[in-house]
Amino acid sequence: MIEYELPTEKRLKLAAGIPIAKGMFHVLPRLSDKFVISLTRKLYGKNQFPAGQEFLEKAISMLGLILRRANPNARRAIINNMFINEGIKGQAIRKAVSQKLGFDIPVLIVVSPTQRCPLRCYGCYAAEEPKDGDLSYERFDRLIEEAKEMGIHFFVITGGEPYVYDHMFDLFEKHSDAYFQTYTSGVTLAEREGDVERLAKLGNVLPCISIEGFEEATDKRRGKGHFQRILKAMRMLKEAGVPFGFSGTVTRENNDELLSEKLIDFYIEQGCLVGYLFQYMPIGRAPVFDLVPTPEQRVRRYERVIELRRKKPILLADFWCDGPLVGGCLAGGRRYLHVNSKGHVEPCVFAQAWDMNIYEHSLLDILKNSRLFKAIRKRQPYSENLLRPCMIIDVPECWREAVEESGATYSYETADIVAKDLREKVERFSKEYASLVDPIWEEKYRDAYQDYIERLKADRKKFEEKRLDS
Repeated sequence: MIEYELPTEKRLKLAAGIPIAKGMFHVLPRLSDKFVISLTRKLYGKNQFPAGQEFLEKAISMLGLILRRANPNARRAIINNMFINEGIKGQAIRKAVSQKLGFDIPVLIVVSPTQRCPLRCYGCYAAEEPKDGDLSYERFDRLIEEAKEMGIHFFVITGGEPYVYDHMFDLFEKHSDAYFQTYTSGVTLAEREGDVERLAKLGNVLPCISIEGFEEATDKRRGKGHFQRILKAMRMLKEAGVPFGFSGTVTRENNDELLSEKLIDFYIEQGCLVGYLFQYMPIGRAPVFDLVPTPEQRVRRYERVIELRRKKPILLADFWCDGPLVGGCLAGGRRYLHVNSKGHVEPCVFAQAWDMNIYEHSLLDILKNSRLFKAIRKRQPYSENLLRPCMIIDVPECWREAVEESGATYSYETADIVAKDLREKVERFSKEYASLVDPIWEEKYRDAYQDYIERLKADRKKFEEKRLDS
């Protein structure tokens, strides 16, 4: 493991700041947003991205509501695990480790411990992953320990269905100092006795239930009657004081429905506190490129998400339209990575290729030595326009080149479909989308982000020089 030590001044600052932060969270519902934002800036520092600062302040404004809704166990975990361990302490440790290594390390780890799922949704990005075997408890446990040693206390669990993994609740319980977010169909939460009660007792898990829209759209993709299971699961979570949200897969067919005020209001009424939007990607089970939202729809979504985020009491995020919030693509270990059920470490849940495995290497070894990650990171940002953050559909040559250069292996037989069979369609899409958002970037973002882009380029150059010298 890498050895590091926080400077004395930083350790003293943390020692003084953490009790203040804990006290602040307990009285948060009675404090003004302006005061809390000011205090948070002193503890965390100001966000380096202008759009990211607005998102952070929205999140802070939501905290009072989240803490009021949460039961005591969940409230303690949000404060201690997410904001102290992952945020204040974790940020300081990650910064020290990054300085020691010479490059940024993730702030979160995404894990798919199983590809088993009770549903068979068409177009599922994970549907073609092999299902013969889950990630072992021992290696999953060790992965979490390795991550925590580097200051990473936030883990996103997807799949497959996380709650059919035999050891899921055991890991939640053992790592009571970490915070977990799950992407779930909601089936087991609604139908398996005791799951919601266990989450309420643990407190350190936030489920995000997958939706497609209202009942017709959801049942069309996920099976008849599934919408009612979703509502049952949400009702049970709300009554138990377990914070939760929704995740929506945006297609050409449901783009407008998912962005309607009526739908957002409906899920707020069900108790959702966060909402994530995922662009449909033409991978996985029977991919249909015509389901990909059009470039025009994606631009409308970008505008609409900003509008809804500003005025609705829910924290909304869109991983394909919110590039300016986080400085572009997070993949390849820059801010996150994905571990699949075979232990293969992929740069992103949608970028399904690998060259190292956690059964054979430690997390630190992978971050330092993955040829695929290095090939990706030296290309970041793929475009100076952070509204085009995705190397798969926005700048597709970057993904193809990174796989070829690194000699990485695709995770399953048809995982290369975007780079091969759909290459022409993807390239046409990327050019059409660029023609629409490049003027928006120039007008709204370019000047504010120019220093960051240049700094990122310089950091990547140093990283490449260090790699060549090693």
